[in-house]
Amino acid sequence: MKALILSAGLGTRLRPLTDHLPKVMVKIGAKPVLEHLVNLCIRHQVKDLVINLHFLPETITGYFGDGSRFGAKITYSYEPEIMGGAGALKQAERLLAGDSFFVLNGDVMTDVNLRKMAEFHQKKGGLVTFLAHPTDHPFDSDLIEYDDSFLITRFFRPKPGESFRPVSKTGTHIFSPAVLPFIPSGVEYSLERQLLPDLLKRGQKLYAFYSDCYSKDMGTPARLKQVQRDYEQGKIKV
Repeated sequence: MKALILSAGLGTRLRPLTDHLPKVMVKIGAKPVLEHLVNLCIRHQVKDLVINLHFLPETITGYFGDGSRFGAKITYSYEPEIMGGAGALKQAERLLAGDSFFVLNGDVMTDVNLRKMAEFHQKKGGLVTFLAHPTDHPFDSDLIEYDDSFLITRFFRPKPGESFRPVSKTGTHIFSPAVLPFIPSGVEYSLERQLLPDLLKRGQKLYAFYSDCYSKDMGTPARLKQVQRDYEQGKIKV
């Protein structure tokens, strides 16, 4: 399988740290978070990687090159204008042709077992599989509900006073290539706000791969500090 690592974001919530540094190049320990994700892919034999770029792309290409020094093959999909999570898939369509592929958010630190997730996706045969994970910040997370077969029935942002289970869609996904025709070309298109609700309305099968692995985004100063502490305390299996 291939993996697309979403790395085009501006990281505005982390400014001034990201004024002159792509968010995915912020370090966790001695390595950029993007390097941790590259290593995660390689550890699970996902070695054909695509990285999308926008802000200061040469910082990323200069560090990773063609991926050979990491034991991977890396190609790049440059976006002159940010295309959104789903738009990035469409922009990189020719690089993702073939089998199902992973899509990893470049600002999420995780130690999920990608092989087990891929086996689950193959067994279920759905259009999309999401890593589902407990969240400690549900009101700014994309929560999901699913049935006993892990088929997703609802995708939502909770409201104060609403009863819900704090389980969110995280930044780790597997997409069948059959999802690509659902994404319009040449426009910014969101995963969470546009593509996924549309797929649910169309009755497409989306599944939740539930895991209590480590998975946390480092997109705010507070979360970045937490991820850095967790890494230093050995809570992330790398």
